[in-house]
Amino acid sequence: MALLAAAVASLPTGNTNGGRKTMNRNRITAADTDFAVTVEMAKNNLIQIGTTYLDRVDGELLIPFERQRPVILLGPAGVGKTDLAKQVAEALDIGFVAYSLPHHTRQSISGLPKIVEKSHNGETALTTEYTQSEIIASVYDYIEKTGKKNGILFLDEVNCISDTLHPLFLQLCQQKTLGQCTLPEGWILIMAGNPPQYNKSVKEFDAVTRDRLRIINVVPDADAWLDYADQRGLNPTVTAFIRSDKSKIYGFEPDRAQIVTPRGWEELSMTINSFEKHGYEITPELISQFIGIPSTANEFYSYHKMVKENVTEKDIDNIIRGKTTDAYIKKVRAMQYGIRFMFMSCLKSRLHAFAVDKDYQNGSSAMDCIVDFLTNAYGTDSETELFMNGILSDKDIVQMAVLTKNGKFGAYLDEITESETNINNDLRKIRKKED
Repeated sequence: MALLAAAVASLPTGNTNGGRKTMNRNRITAADTDFAVTVEMAKNNLIQIGTTYLDRVDGELLIPFERQRPVILLGPAGVGKTDLAKQVAEALDIGFVAYSLPHHTRQSISGLPKIVEKSHNGETALTTEYTQSEIIASVYDYIEKTGKKNGILFLDEVNCISDTLHPLFLQLCQQKTLGQCTLPEGWILIMAGNPPQYNKSVKEFDAVTRDRLRIINVVPDADAWLDYADQRGLNPTVTAFIRSDKSKIYGFEPDRAQIVTPRGWEELSMTINSFEKHGYEITPELISQFIGIPSTANEFYSYHKMVKENVTEKDIDNIIRGKTTDAYIKKVRAMQYGIRFMFMSCLKSRLHAFAVDKDYQNGSSAMDCIVDFLTNAYGTDSETELFMNGILSDKDIVQMAVLTKNGKFGAYLDEITESETNINNDLRKIRKKED
């Protein structure tokens, strides 16, 4: 079984010109930077790099430790570079230690000086050595605490360091050492930084430095963020807004230093969830604290207000319990395009919660009720298929549908593809653990 083409995800979000996308002026895309990749592509690249860097033959690293170039992720602020490195560590089942270099002094990076007594040619003299680097020490502490001998050392904002720290940075890139301390073999050095147009503190890498790095230029990726949002259970109003216009995932207006980032949308989502739990009002001022471009903040506020007037938690409860009325079905048929995205996201969020909690009995019942409702509202035409493809883009929901052998959701799954094979592999792992 493979998912039908995700029609909701493929709806156009901008102007086109002969099939070629024409981007908004504040839209950051792969075309803006040579050899740029999306977040999902960067993750796959890092997994490949990690796998090859840790590969051994007869106990020896296939790529010698001193020849393993550090990797640097260059991309706009808030695009998810730190989370990306964490996800790679989890995927490879290795350790993860993170530091922000600009917050360190030369002494904390290289170690503090200490006076030691040494003998040379029978004579004793005092000389200077250095204590262990705080950063390297934290790696050894992590190994001792967790037992994980392989890992990722993630250093953020590396192109914002002062000139006094640059020699130490080059030493780390070339020799995997800081001061007199060496990074343990099996630890992969991944770094991150912002291009200079986003941060006035950024210093451009010279050719010598670039020749010691593997540089991956990362650009915002709405599809990858929406997948991430589904897994995290982010606020359905936020995910529906992004899904209805994916160009809104990122925006940058350098003249006014205004920016919208995936990080901002995630933190706004968590804040809305908390405010709604306590009954606090969602205001334009609140939204502007996370969404830095006023026009985007105002647009989202209007969208949030509109959908809250048309889709309530009680409505969603009635749908998943099979208790909707003819009057509400008529109302749903008349919903505007943008509200339908929110409506689908709410249904998806509820099913995701059932899947994550492994409440498969109630989840399967809810799936039946959702299909019955959509069929009553829209029949079996493309509108129902759009809803179902949007809902089935969540892998956890697909797993629940397969595990419960839900026939009504199964009707919207086709023949096997690679993505579905991955789902089936995950299901086998789940069943093995349950057995």
